[in-house]
Amino acid sequence: MQKVILFFLSSMTLLSCWQTAVKKSPETKDTSFSSDEEITPDINQLRKEYILSYNKPVEFENESKGKSGEKIRIIGKYYCLFDSTVIVPPKYNYDDKTKSFITHNFAEDILITSNGDTVIKQTITKDDFYSKLPAYLQAYAVIFEPKFEGYDNSNDEFNFSFSISIPLTDIGQEMDLHIKRNGQITTNVKK
Repeated sequence: MQKVILFFLSSMTLLSCWQTAVKKSPETKDTSFSSDEEITPDINQLRKEYILSYNKPVEFENESKGKSGEKIRIIGKYYCLFDSTVIVPPKYNYDDKTKSFITHNFAEDILITSNGDTVIKQTITKDDFYSKLPAYLQAYAVIFEPKFEGYDNSNDEFNFSFSISIPLTDIGQEMDLHIKRNGQITTNVKK
């Protein structure tokens, strides 16, 4: 009899673990969501984090093989310019549609060496993409998320990608930037 009771209790325990419906008391708030629902971030928290990023430059370093065993080193530094020249109008401010948001442009310093010798020393700003951007991004966007995409041996160029976006929105454009050894820069909309 004890074995039957023990079997019954363990079966009930296992079944309760597989149970998916949960009863909630009337005071319990439903915080569940389906995987199809979009999660809305706390825009005030995002704004605070964005403003804190002004004082937190981001650096990266990468090594690549060049022509004939050449050792290429790519060093980047992404940072705020503290220029207060980007004035995002109220219609793009999700948390306060009555005020403009004054922010700063950002830049990316790129240093590329070949076997220890400097090949390229360049500062990338929004101006490098300006002619390829729509007017609203020319006026209100900043550069975000610079990434080294690799060295193209056949074209002898260094490839980067950037997001040119209006801060604290999902409005922007992904862009490619290519730098030749002679310093010539070309940009295009990312495909």
